[in-house]
Amino acid sequence: MRKILLSFDGTHYSKGAFDFAKRMNEDEPILLTGAFLPQVDFANSWSYAHGGGSMYIPLIESYDADIVAANISRFEEDCVKHNIEHRVHTDFSSFALPELQRESRYADLMILGSQRFYENLGLENPNEYLRDALHDAECPVLIAPEKFDYPESVVLAYDGSSSSVYAIKQFAYLFPELCKTSTILVYASKREGKRMPDEDYIRELAARHFSDLTFYELDVNPRDYFSTWIADLDSPILVSGAFGRSGFSQIFRQSFASDIIAEKQFPVFIAHR
Repeated sequence: MRKILLSFDGTHYSKGAFDFAKRMNEDEPILLTGAFLPQVDFANSWSYAHGGGSMYIPLIESYDADIVAANISRFEEDCVKHNIEHRVHTDFSSFALPELQRESRYADLMILGSQRFYENLGLENPNEYLRDALHDAECPVLIAPEKFDYPESVVLAYDGSSSSVYAIKQFAYLFPELCKTSTILVYASKREGKRMPDEDYIRELAARHFSDLTFYELDVNPRDYFSTWIADLDSPILVSGAFGRSGFSQIFRQSFASDIIAEKQFPVFIAHR
């Protein structure tokens, strides 16, 4: 049984994130932990610098407790309705991100709603707080839009880095049922003519886990064309590494995974060491 952490920012309930967890439970029973984080005062936050380190964001003590209580009740009712074993965690007496990091340490997977997770913090998507939650997570993270079709195909983003290989392995361990669907391992390089690195090695590994596997080299700038290319696939999920820890938010802004999250069409699975 997998332990899944479903994180809500106090006053916002992500139906998309819950729906993904519900679908996982249909394939194999899970323990679903709902973590209800308090609101934060983003205006008075300190963002981490390029050298790394967590964001420091003070909590808003006067957030609407009635809305939080209603969301907890909704979560519990949804879990009972769909026969999901569940827990509720609301003991967040410190700053929200370090508490969320601790929660992720004791989970197999964290699911976040890309449109509802601290959506009040700005129009940019993914917002700063979501990017930093990804940076600090100590387990893989799945980003779910509010409306999506459960994956019928898998896209493994590979660039030869240890991060991309780690993400592929973590996805295979956590979602063996999705490893049976149509899967494309795509290599995209900004340098025209550059061949897939360690091709024999990644072929040996991926073929052991994915039964319907195709290899594809995207000979265009991935930032310009990747979103259009993946949109032509049947209900895909993107599997991606974390693009490095140093200056994570700045690097993430430049990645094609951030474009997929911003377009709110498909789930994105991200893992880093």
